[in-house]
Amino acid sequence: MKIKHSSSLDSAGPNRNKRCGQWSLHGEAEEERKNHRYARLGCKRWSCPQCGPRKARRLRQAITKQAVEKDLTRLVTLTLNPSVCTSDESVAYIRGCWNKFRIYLKRRYKTSISFISILELQKTGYAHLHILVDRYIPQAWLSDAWQAVGGGRIVDIRQVDLHRVAFYLSKYLTKDLEETKLKRGARRYTTSRDIVLFVRQTSGKWALIKAPLEFLYALVRGITDSEKYDKQGVLEWFEVAEPLGVIRI
Repeated sequence: MKIKHSSSLDSAGPNRNKRCGQWSLHGEAEEERKNHRYARLGCKRWSCPQCGPRKARRLRQAITKQAVEKDLTRLVTLTLNPSVCTSDESVAYIRGCWNKFRIYLKRRYKTSISFISILELQKTGYAHLHILVDRYIPQAWLSDAWQAVGGGRIVDIRQVDLHRVAFYLSKYLTKDLEETKLKRGARRYTTSRDIVLFVRQTSGKWALIKAPLEFLYALVRGITDSEKYDKQGVLEWFEVAEPLGVIRI
C-alpha cells in the first residue's frame, strides 16, 4: 500500500515544539500477539512543553531508584563565588571545579564516591550543583576543599531519609529542569560510573517514518487494536495487526 501525505500537516498541536512529533516510528509491540506499533517520535528537548516534563519525570523516577539502591543519604549543595567568573561562564566553570573536587574526595577516602549531581541555575544566572553522595563529608573540610578548587566557601551538606522523602528530594532536584535554559551540549546531570540512571534499550527494531502519527492514525481509524494517549489527550501510539505499507513523502 502506497501512502502519501502533505508536508504542510502541522502535528505539533498547541503549546508543543512545532518540530515535535513530525515523524513517527514503526516496530513490533512487546506483547505476544506481535502487533505493529506506530509511535510518535518526540523532539526530546528539555525546552519542549511536551517532552521536557516527560524527561524530568523519568529523571525523577531514576534518581529515586538509584538513590535508594546506592544509599545516597547525603545531599551536598555547592555554590560559586560570583567574583570567580561571569554567569555565562558559570556552567563550564562549576563543572571544572567539580571535576577537581572529585579528585580531592578520592584522595581523602581512598576510593571513588557514588554520586548523582544536578545542575541548576539561580535567578542571577549563576550555576550551582545539588549532589547526592553515599557518605558523610565534614562541612569544614567540604568548604575548604571547594574553595581550594576555585569554587568558593558557601557549601551545604545535610542528611536525607531516602525511604521517606526520596521522591520529594528528586522532585526538588529537577523542579526547574524544563525551564532552565542551557547552551547546547551542557549536561544537566551527571553520575559516578557505578550508577546508571537509564539503561539503553537494545531489544526490538524500529523504523523511521517521515510522517506525523496523526496522519498514519487517520488511515486506520476504527480498526486499531489498541491506542495510548498522554494526559493532554495527545496520541502517543497505536497498534494494528498488519503494517501500513511503504510511506512515501
